[in-house]
Amino acid sequence: MRLNENQKIAVETIEGPLLIIAGPGSGKTKTLVERVAYMIEKKGIEPEKILISTFTERAANEIFTRITERLKDTRINLNKLYIGTIHSICLRIIDENIEFSNLKTGYNVLDRVDQKFFIYSKLRYFREIIEFEPLFNQYKHFNNWKIGEELLKRFNKISEGEIEVAGSLIEKAYNFYKQLLFDENSIDFSLIQEECYRILNENREVLSKVEKNIEYLMIDEYQDTNEIQEKLIFLLGGYRKNICVVGDDDQGIYRFRGATIKNILRFKERIGENCRVIHLNLNYRSEKDIVEFCKRWMKLLYWDKYRYNKDLEAVGEKNEDRKRVIKLSVSDSERKWQERIASFLLFLKNNEIISDYNQVAFLFKSVRYRKIISLIDYLKSRGIKVYSPRSNQYFEREEIRDIIACFLYILLREESSYNRERGRYEINQYYFNCLNRLKKLLKESDELKRELKKLREEYKSEKKVGTLLELYYKIISLNIFQKYFENNQNDILKDRALYNIGIFSKIVKKFDRISKIKFITQDNIVKVGDYFFKIHLNYIRRDGVDEYEDIREYAPAGAVSFLTIHQSKGLEFPVVIVGSLESLPDEREEKKSDFEPTYRIGEFDFWRLYYTAFSRAKNLLVLSCIESKNNRREVPSPPFKRVYETIPDASSSEIGYSKLKLEDIEKIEIKERFSYTNDLLKFEECPFKYNMNKFFNFERVVTVENIFGILIHKTLEEINKSILKNIELSEKKIEDIYYNSYNNLIKQESIRLSEEILKSGLEQIFKYFNSDILNKKIVDIEKELYIVEENYMIDGILDMIIEDEEGLKIVDFKSGDEKVENIEIYEQQIKLYSYLLSQNSDKKVIGGELYFIKSGERYFISYNLGDEKEIIERFNILNEKVKEKRLNRKIVKEEICKKCEFKNYCFNINMV
Repeated sequence: MRLNENQKIAVETIEGPLLIIAGPGSGKTKTLVERVAYMIEKKGIEPEKILISTFTERAANEIFTRITERLKDTRINLNKLYIGTIHSICLRIIDENIEFSNLKTGYNVLDRVDQKFFIYSKLRYFREIIEFEPLFNQYKHFNNWKIGEELLKRFNKISEGEIEVAGSLIEKAYNFYKQLLFDENSIDFSLIQEECYRILNENREVLSKVEKNIEYLMIDEYQDTNEIQEKLIFLLGGYRKNICVVGDDDQGIYRFRGATIKNILRFKERIGENCRVIHLNLNYRSEKDIVEFCKRWMKLLYWDKYRYNKDLEAVGEKNEDRKRVIKLSVSDSERKWQERIASFLLFLKNNEIISDYNQVAFLFKSVRYRKIISLIDYLKSRGIKVYSPRSNQYFEREEIRDIIACFLYILLREESSYNRERGRYEINQYYFNCLNRLKKLLKESDELKRELKKLREEYKSEKKVGTLLELYYKIISLNIFQKYFENNQNDILKDRALYNIGIFSKIVKKFDRISKIKFITQDNIVKVGDYFFKIHLNYIRRDGVDEYEDIREYAPAGAVSFLTIHQSKGLEFPVVIVGSLESLPDEREEKKSDFEPTYRIGEFDFWRLYYTAFSRAKNLLVLSCIESKNNRREVPSPPFKRVYETIPDASSSEIGYSKLKLEDIEKIEIKERFSYTNDLLKFEECPFKYNMNKFFNFERVVTVENIFGILIHKTLEEINKSILKNIELSEKKIEDIYYNSYNNLIKQESIRLSEEILKSGLEQIFKYFNSDILNKKIVDIEKELYIVEENYMIDGILDMIIEDEEGLKIVDFKSGDEKVENIEIYEQQIKLYSYLLSQNSDKKVIGGELYFIKSGERYFISYNLGDEKEIIERFNILNEKVKEKRLNRKIVKEEICKKCEFKNYCFNINMV
């Protein structure tokens, strides 16, 4: 692969610190991929010695896919590469050294919604501590949810090193919050890095082990790292200083998440004078006029020492002089603005300047403003589809209103929507509108009325009727929802409703987990309903829920994209229309800085934000606004005027639309990953159910059998880890491990096991501990391996790998009953895992052993190279079906179907 001169220097500079300033469109990803390939192929560096950190999981998946494709003709084992976001790498380090952590195996990582509900639910414990009374006096006019929000913001800032609080009351509250988290075996997203840093910093033996394993660090998007991340990076790589950081200070736009531009601007000073600095200044993305416009924008501001000097240059055909930056505006009329934008888009499409609307992206500071939602609605009325997953429209979608209305109908107290005595609604207007829509549907459908009445009677009877998630699956099987399931195409736009219904399953499952409701009964149904509607859904609605986004397909065919500028980071589009030109730099002092002057932070961030927006454009950049010169506000605002006034109008003959060559949207290179149990077997069991779970993200209902199986495997994992680390065990220690694992599971799920089942499980564990299998040499446990096929990847987690004089052997634990009909399936699994291991090891792999925990029986399956061919062919079929989006076939097997979440749906369409 050809590299330009500076890319080549960056690729071949391996030893010592390296700073790569990579401007937009400068081939940064290609450079990183080639650098890894050079290190492995030319320098003989083992993959496990290399750590690559990216800003998003999407970027990590893309780089990993491209590295595996680049090195596919070698037999190099890339499985040990440390690659992912800083958070995912920290989690890996925590998992590998869990005995040094405040956490235990099976811990729960809270997302932002979980974290809010956690703080909200624990406020009573804070209030019980008299010392915290002054803290709560600050929030005496807030309700508990708002108090939780304020505490969450401050706790996250402390975790990310954004604010100093040593010795303060908020620090004590933060430490108390952390203890509450650890007591529940949980950790929030912001705290992951702090916990990883603490483990490494306080345990010299752990740090030495990690330093020995990781010799080279590559950190992408370094301008978006925060202070705790910088400390972590320098701790991991400070011994050898083989740290390569890549980024662009001009695109540092995540200060609100704790990122500090100081990290990239002072990297050379911090790491030492021997740091080499390389600039990637050739822009392969954008036309010359766009590149020059971006340069003019940045030169409007005096940056002093707070920016690296750089001079980007367009290359090849794009380096020709032609107008490619224009304005598309009107004066003082929102309707005329809407009409002009629609006319422009239709002009591009009708004249075949664009072949698909997805070549156009609108970028705004926020896509939740009324004006933006109104524009979306207007474009739709003109036949122009819009993709805007973050416009906060989720709870306005018809399918979601209908699901909520059904929940209200079943769970709400009779006639409680309106209190005639008090003359007011007892539910908020949103719920009332949902119910009004349902009333109309009930008038049109006697079948729906009959089905809903039957469900309401069932859930208000004296019997126990399961969790809210189980009720959810009964609701979505009603006839009004069947149209969304029929003939789905796995298309983001065409199947948006089905994706949204899948997202709602996560909202409901989150409620089940947070509320710890095991059964809905006649006694608790009112309490469950009140908590679900008045607390859970209300607060989630207020925060907003994003609709489905595919990391491979960021610009779905057939629609223009409406994105926030932050959302567009790392993306590119042939035509970019930038709005929000009424904006001004934020002069509020939201964060102090020991680096940039506080009074300049607002303008620095403003300029970087819009530079990021402008530089997304490949062939045409459009600035759009409703021009206004009234006394209240000038649009475009003063920061934009000097560049805005120099560009031609979209109607100008200078543009030369007939010569405008627009590029197609490039799909992100990410190979699908499949596993034997969760993909191949689930697909072969029922393609429809597999599709719903895998791609539409419908949550599974957890059963007692699931919990028992997880408990057995978690306990075995802990036992085997201890043996691998030469930790002495006794039956008492094993019993402690078993019940600790169980208690941690209870904290995550609402299901409890009976004493009889628990006792039976412990007896099975003791039987395993006293078996001779543990006399073998354990090489590894819970080993994740993969192989790269031409169009996809196969991965698997091997329970245990042992070694004897004949070679390597896999041990796979089965917690269920031994069944003759499953033996063939298990044999195929062992052969596949043996193949995975053989492709990732230089040692001979002789096969594997099935260990049935309940009976203690063992079956050995031998392996010879070639035994996997039939299984690989089955994966080929799976990959083809996924690629062709042919996953709607339903397979009817009574024993499987009666346990399936979709059984009510299939019954309603006469499938079962």
